[in-house]
Amino acid sequence: MQGSKAIKLKAQTEAKKPRKSTTVSNVATQDPTKPIPFENGNTAFSYSNNTDYLPFLPGNDTNNDNYAQLLLESRVLSVTHNSCVATKRDYCAGDGFVDKEDRDLNDQILEWFGNMNLDNEDITDLNKKIFEDFFTWGNVPIELVRFKSGGTPKLFIYVHNLLDWRLEAPDDDDRVNGAIQSKLFRRCAFLTSEDLKKSKNLPLYSANKTDKDNWFHDTEKDVFRTVIWYKNRVSGFDYYGLPSAIAALIHQNLEYKGARYNMDNFLNNLVAATLLVLKGSHSQPEADRIARKIIGTHTGDGKRGRTVVLASEEGIEASSIQKMETKTDGSFTLADEKWSQKIIMANQWDAILAGIVSPSTLGKGSGFLTKIIEQKMISVIRPAQRDLMDKVWRHIFKIADQWLGLGLDQYDLEINNPVDISGLTDVDITPAVTINEVRKAKGLPEDPKMEGVYMKATGTITEPAKEKEEEGGKEDV
Repeated sequence: MQGSKAIKLKAQTEAKKPRKSTTVSNVATQDPTKPIPFENGNTAFSYSNNTDYLPFLPGNDTNNDNYAQLLLESRVLSVTHNSCVATKRDYCAGDGFVDKEDRDLNDQILEWFGNMNLDNEDITDLNKKIFEDFFTWGNVPIELVRFKSGGTPKLFIYVHNLLDWRLEAPDDDDRVNGAIQSKLFRRCAFLTSEDLKKSKNLPLYSANKTDKDNWFHDTEKDVFRTVIWYKNRVSGFDYYGLPSAIAALIHQNLEYKGARYNMDNFLNNLVAATLLVLKGSHSQPEADRIARKIIGTHTGDGKRGRTVVLASEEGIEASSIQKMETKTDGSFTLADEKWSQKIIMANQWDAILAGIVSPSTLGKGSGFLTKIIEQKMISVIRPAQRDLMDKVWRHIFKIADQWLGLGLDQYDLEINNPVDISGLTDVDITPAVTINEVRKAKGLPEDPKMEGVYMKATGTITEPAKEKEEEGGKEDV
């Protein structure tokens, strides 16, 4: 790599000598001058088996590859951002897959969807993990493992933690062809030989590559592995993706720091209602003793608003009492609301869907909520689902058909959105839906007796055949 020398992480040596200091930092801090570092194409770190990899946005300090940890900490410490990620995940993940033409999936597909790996995760669990990682990091390593067990083909799908993964350094054509998994990327202080053994290099799957180039044959376990690297592409970043809410990274940290500031005030709350000063001469030991006693008396829960008494054995001339203002408002209150709004905006989300209800939204009725859901279905949820289908599941389903013979190519699958069908438009669609469609949308079992029976108006039902007979028997007036 040109520009700067590759920094060698001598993993095996460090594992044998865990007490030896290392030049790699494991502290996740945000650079105030460059909160969003750019990819440095001239910098690569060396892996234990001499394979270079690309750090995830190291910034100015080439030894610091902790941006993934920073994004995770910013997400879990920001109430607003965490709520946006969690709710977007649930809306986008939906409830499994359905055929667009409403055809029932065969038993083989349903069995595979119900148990996708050794962790007993079903396909909805995987979708939730993918979307959560996608909105947190903008990068999701998805490993495919194919093998035979007792002569029966198996295909397992695993959604991995970005903290353990990095992309390989690009080749001479500036193209990344593989990814590396290792506990070394977590910057642990102590590493065992088992951590090194679990490290692996896997090729990135591409529909344009040959089967030999796409799969790594693990001869020890006799399994084949490949990785689909799903990322949120952002202009200016060639290799890694970024989360959609990256523009509000500073506001995520500010939201936490504002709450942290108030917490510090509560924990160190030397707030006195009055100050009684018994004036006199104090020696330094006496002043220190008085100070320690005051701090112990007035800091901690249940110790606000007490009276401070300062006394001296050497004289109490000119003693005085002073009243102090003890009513204090929480700091950053107004700023916190602005930070929350910007975080929601960066997530392309809505406060209502994130569970944040303001007084201005109360009393607007269910129609207001359904219009918001409809808008986000069009602008956020369905585009995210289509992107996942095109870049991930389309390839997985093709591989599953070739290896397992499930017949997925006979269906036109999409993520099932269990949203009330009667609440997505201002138009009254009651006559256009059947009783069983409404029951299904409400999570109720279908009623065989209501097969083909349509809704007509509130409190009434009609059957199309009978309605046509009645209309045909009428005379023009």
